[in-house]
Order: sequence, then C-alpha cells, then structure tokens
Amino acid sequence: MIELTVVLLIIGLMAVTTAPLTIKGIATFNLVSSSHLLAADIRELQQLALCDYSSQYLITFFKDHYQMTKSAYPSPKRIGSRSLPAGIRVEHTNFPGDVLRFSAKGSPSPQGGTVTLYDPVTGKRKYVIIASITGRVRVSDQKP
Repeated sequence: MIELTVVLLIIGLMAVTTAPLTIKGIATFNLVSSSHLLAADIRELQQLALCDYSSQYLITFFKDHYQMTKSAYPSPKRIGSRSLPAGIRVEHTNFPGDVLRFSAKGSPSPQGGTVTLYDPVTGKRKYVIIASITGRVRVSDQKP
C-alpha cells in the first residue's frame, strides 16, 4: 500500500510540474499553425483573383476569425470562414477597415500590409506580411 501511494505521489508531482509546459507548447503550436494557415488562405485568394482576372476577392478580419468573400454583383459570395483557435486573436491589421483586397493581378490592393496574430498565454506574436508590389506572403516572428 505504501509503495502504491509513493508511486501515485511521484506521478502526481510529475503531472503538476509538466502541465504548464504542455499548455504553453500547445498554445505555441496553435499560434504557428494559425499564422501559416492564414498565409495559405491569402495565397489561395491571390490565385483565385489571378485565375478570374478579378478584383472582387477580399478577406475581412475580425478578432477571433476571418472571412473570405468574392464581392460579386448582385450579392457577395462567401468562399469560406476560418475561426482561430481558442486564445489566438487578430491583434492588428494595417488594412483599411480590416479588409484585405486583391487586384486582378493577385497583388494586395491598394498596398501590402501586415496581420498580427497574438497569443496571450505565451505573449508571443506572429506577423503575416504581404509585400506591396509583388504580393509575396510570409510569416515572421519579427515586426516588419
């Protein structure tokens, strides 16, 4: 009985000491995967704008999700919506009205910009950067 109690005590201590590291590891993974998924969605809309030779594709950013739409006449067509994992949020964009628009050539219109994703658990940020002329999309830990 004593041996069983000691083993359970050791397992309990190990669980208590590793839980915070596990939570931070999961939060970091969510931040990294969300930023790369956002970059992939931006690239996909760029390709759609290029294929259609249309300037009607846009992404609207909210605190906990973003929506991809084609603003076609007579009514907009929703392409998709992506919710961010719990705790991850869009902290800042420098697009007018938090809307990223694409020109018919796939470049951001009227200019490039940055979307900042923030994780309050780790205090880390990821920056999804869209170049103004080329439309190149990259993810960075460093503020542009």
